[in-house]
Amino acid sequence: MNRVRKEQLKEKIEKLDAEEHAQIFEVIKRYTEAFTKTQTGVLVSSDALPDECIAEIETLVAYYIDQRTRIDFSRRQ
Repeated sequence: MNRVRKEQLKEKIEKLDAEEHAQIFEVIKRYTEAFTKTQTGVLVSSDALPDECIAEIETLVAYYIDQRTRIDFSRRQ
């Protein structure tokens, strides 16, 4: 997986809320134990994640973004 794609995913994840972050972390824990918990969150190197994990996270993030778009659209109606 290329670096640009990972960076784009990181930027999308940063826009999500805490509950969505927690669900993404659950996916990460299924693939690796190489993470560091801090007072402000969890640090994970994308190099420690297999491509399958990143693909699963991309799918989850796309779902969250789609749901937000649908909710925003329905509120404007």
